Amino acid sequence: MKRISLLLLSICIGTVVCAQKYTEIKGFVKDDRLKEIHLYRVADGVSHLYASTKVAEDGSYGFLFSPPGPAFYTLGNDQMDFVIYVRGNDKIHIDILENKAELGRKSTKENIALYMWEDFAADVRLKAVYFNRTKSDYRDFFPEFTVFVSKIDSIKRKIKSKNAAFDALLKKKIDYDVDYYAAYFLRTPRVVHPERADWPEFYTTIISDDKFTTDEVLQFPQGVRMLDMYANFGRISSGKKYSSLEEYQDACLGYLKNDRLKGEYLVHNVFPGIKNYNQYLSTLNRFEKYLATSSQKARVEAIGAALYETAPGKTAADFTYPDVNGKDVSLSDFKGRVVLVDVWATWCGPCRGETPHLKKLEEEMHGADIVFLGVSVDEAKDKQKWLDFIRKEGMGGIQVHASGWSKITKDYKIEGIPRFMVFDKNGNIVSIDAPRPSSPELKKMLETELKK
Repeated sequence: MKRISLLLLSICIGTVVCAQKYTEIKGFVKDDRLKEIHLYRVADGVSHLYASTKVAEDGSYGFLFSPPGPAFYTLGNDQMDFVIYVRGNDKIHIDILENKAELGRKSTKENIALYMWEDFAADVRLKAVYFNRTKSDYRDFFPEFTVFVSKIDSIKRKIKSKNAAFDALLKKKIDYDVDYYAAYFLRTPRVVHPERADWPEFYTTIISDDKFTTDEVLQFPQGVRMLDMYANFGRISSGKKYSSLEEYQDACLGYLKNDRLKGEYLVHNVFPGIKNYNQYLSTLNRFEKYLATSSQKARVEAIGAALYETAPGKTAADFTYPDVNGKDVSLSDFKGRVVLVDVWATWCGPCRGETPHLKKLEEEMHGADIVFLGVSVDEAKDKQKWLDFIRKEGMGGIQVHASGWSKITKDYKIEGIPRFMVFDKNGNIVSIDAPRPSSPELKKMLETELKK
């Protein structure tokens, strides 16, 4: 592995841009159980698998990659991992031991500062989080934790990486870590468990209106777990009893003061537990206002798409897209009328072939209580082409732009176009694969629905 890394680096040396971007991470694995090392990149408070490598016979491993920007990464596997900070153009040597990581001399100043903290916190982290690797209960953990907390300010004062922004971020990470370890300890199985009176004084300081007010925690490897632990600890420490799941969920969200954090909490702790599509819709109706990012919305939509049943008579999966004037239009806007949806694109030859037949069908059914809704899956970059095509062809009905293969195609399992779908006056599915306008069967289907 070392030979491959060095060869790749030598290729980059002659190019300034390449030399500025590439990061080398290498070291030795000193845990015989580890045969493979994974590199995870942190995004949205979760570690996502980025790359993997086999451990060589001599225990060495290495990664050479071009990071998209400064961020925390972790090294290890699904049993235990260790944090590093990557900027780009880094050389980081880090050895993986059985229960901790050891930073080598050839590492960046940011990682040297980071491991001043990680080394100091290693034993507390092991006992609090990786309880299956060591025997510990509150009788030994609480005294150790109290001493640990008393020295944190001293550790913070020693953090000087010459990167002011990183140093400030690391000090925030320390605060989040300490709360996380304290709360996590209470949630893990032990031989004996403490009573409330046994908790150290520090536990009274964990919940505060000043915490989780921004989304900075999502930069850290355990960011989402920190949200969960904090909200759950708030529930436990309050001593309140909740009469319903909804009341419990609202209480947990109340401890998070930032909508993006609430959205991540919901994506990871509420939506995955939904059992059916109707429950998904009611949950979405309650919490959609907290889905603050496109990533959160996409992840929730994916959960809904997996739950959605496309059988006739089932509730239609709603969608919302802008029309030719930029006004948002939803399928649900037309409840009370029969709706024919045409999923198409300007580049689709068969779609264009159906256009004359569709226009004729609209003329024949003019005045009927039916909506003709065209949904274009042209990409965002082709929006003007879509607008020009509509004007040139004189397309009728209501036309909206879905900007590619988005929610509608996922919900209705659309893999090819044109696709025509019919929905009844109650907003339920008649057919998600209806006949095309060139077939007389489509008009018969619409007329049948209009009579109901």
